[in-house]
Amino acid sequence: MFAYIIIFYYMNCNKPTKEIATPVLSPMDEIAQLNEKVQMLKAVLASHQIAIWEYDFPTKSFLFPDEYFRILGLEKAGIHYQNMDELSRFVHPDDKAFISSEKFKEKIKNCSESDMVTLRCIGNHGEIIWLEDHFFSILKDEKGNPMKLRSYAVNVTSQREKELKIRQLEERNRKIIEALPEFIFIFDDNFFITDVLIANDSILLHPIDQLLGEDGRKIYSPEVSDLFVQNIRECLNDGLLKEIEYPLEVEGKEKHYFQARIVPFEGNKVLALIHDITQRVEHANELVEAKQRAEESDRMKSVFLANMSHEIRTPLNAIVGFSEIIAVTENQEEKDEYVQIIQQNSNLLLQLINDILDLSRIESGKSEMHLQPTDMSAMLEEVGKVHNLKMRYGIELKIERPDMEVWTMTDRNRVTQVLFNFLSNAIKNTDGGSITLGMSIENEWLKLYVKDTGCGIPANKISKIFTHFEKVNEFAQGTGLGLPICKSIIDRLGGRIEVESELGKGSTFAFYLPLYDINEKENYESRPSISGNKRKKILVAEDIESNYMQIYALLNKDYTISWVRNGEEAVNSFLRERPDLILMDIRMPVMNGVDAIAKIRSISIDIPIIAVTANAFLIEQQQALAAGCNDVVAKPYTYELLREKVEKYLK
Repeated sequence: MFAYIIIFYYMNCNKPTKEIATPVLSPMDEIAQLNEKVQMLKAVLASHQIAIWEYDFPTKSFLFPDEYFRILGLEKAGIHYQNMDELSRFVHPDDKAFISSEKFKEKIKNCSESDMVTLRCIGNHGEIIWLEDHFFSILKDEKGNPMKLRSYAVNVTSQREKELKIRQLEERNRKIIEALPEFIFIFDDNFFITDVLIANDSILLHPIDQLLGEDGRKIYSPEVSDLFVQNIRECLNDGLLKEIEYPLEVEGKEKHYFQARIVPFEGNKVLALIHDITQRVEHANELVEAKQRAEESDRMKSVFLANMSHEIRTPLNAIVGFSEIIAVTENQEEKDEYVQIIQQNSNLLLQLINDILDLSRIESGKSEMHLQPTDMSAMLEEVGKVHNLKMRYGIELKIERPDMEVWTMTDRNRVTQVLFNFLSNAIKNTDGGSITLGMSIENEWLKLYVKDTGCGIPANKISKIFTHFEKVNEFAQGTGLGLPICKSIIDRLGGRIEVESELGKGSTFAFYLPLYDINEKENYESRPSISGNKRKKILVAEDIESNYMQIYALLNKDYTISWVRNGEEAVNSFLRERPDLILMDIRMPVMNGVDAIAKIRSISIDIPIIAVTANAFLIEQQQALAAGCNDVVAKPYTYELLREKVEKYLK
């Protein structure tokens, strides 16, 4: 805009005398008036540090008036030049290459009106002066050849220094923003989002372009919105920091927790530093749960010690008492009877100790399950033969099984242990009728059961029989640990255990085991996929239901999704269902993702496994990769990233 003002003044000052408005003046008066206007123009330009200079094309020389150096502040800095060589001595090193280049000479030679050149000059004391040269008039001869270039130079040092300070301030603010773990939101007093500032690598739950100018009530729930509005208005009224914590759900799938620190900003606006505290809240919840588990464990320890004291003292009392009686008894028949009582109670005490040790090993995960090809039909016959000899008078032992060999991968000894316990309980609680040891195939499950016609279990006791030290008959011999041990074994084998009973009519104890191919471990990949040409199957191992629901919502349209809550279930489901891909969370109860990946890799090296983790620590990701996973996806992730990873391995 200033360039147009200069050109206008300059052109008007050089118009022919005949164009000057009336009244008509003499030539001398016109010259005087013109000189007066020129002086006025120069004074105006000088006040803005603007000076006129010219370039003569025929002689290739620059014409700088004396006031040029004074007006631009060059004289004070000791800068003076009359040609390009002299100018180059004062030009900033970064601009010298341009001044001395053919490009600059070509620009002068072929310049046009409105062209501009920017230079930096260095004074005697190191001060930097920025000059902008604007070409605004080119005089030509009758043939159209350029004769003289008219230009004005502006000292823009102050402007450039301000721009530099602004850039430095912006860079400083950018670095501060990137260093902050928070997102910065600017809200007005009506809860509209006027600006969002985040680091370049930060990920928001909503895209920024959807947030800017949006009413916060459309982003947050009514409860959270009311909390924000109340604190924003209080902050604007009293000028004090406000701090709130709130949950936020994304499309009803995954819940995050945030902390907002609100302070006054500009006019009717506030600045909110918003920090994702999801991990902190989850950790706090874990601590609460851990405290509850510790308290429950402490209570169970007291119950355990009380039960142990009673269970151990009962057989010990008989052993100690009858040992003393034997010492003073002379009748041999009585001695034999007392010895038998001592032996029975010794066996009971030994069983109690073995059960406690066995339960401790199983529940601590230190008891290994040794999977091997097992002929379940033959095993059933062997168990039946052993217990047929133990049947009490009037009780018939029946065997029910398919008329074929049934093979599976399982721990033969552990399965036998469970059946022995079921049969032992059945014999103990059945006075007449029959006991049935059976096996059947139900879809992909192998069912084994023991059915009796005994006393049955009261309805209010059925839900408690797998609890430690819980017995149907408090006065009957037994530790109350047999059934909890059975349940732990079946759980470790990837199955489930059930009981049906009616008081006075009998009970049926059954457990289900995955029906594995006997060649699972050696030739797993040689079997045809059970999915065939149908949709690909994805197994999701994730202990948090909302995380699973998010994956399900993203992928269920194109894939069949199954879900387990821990690494142990993932291994069992992998063997049972033969998925095409596994999405494995790393931190899960019972068995973590890294151990589950290693277990699966010992059976199959080809099944694609993608670790999905909320932990950003590199070491955890490296552990997952070392265990055998193909890739890692960090939470939070985008739909595009998850689909890209899944499709990469399901081509």
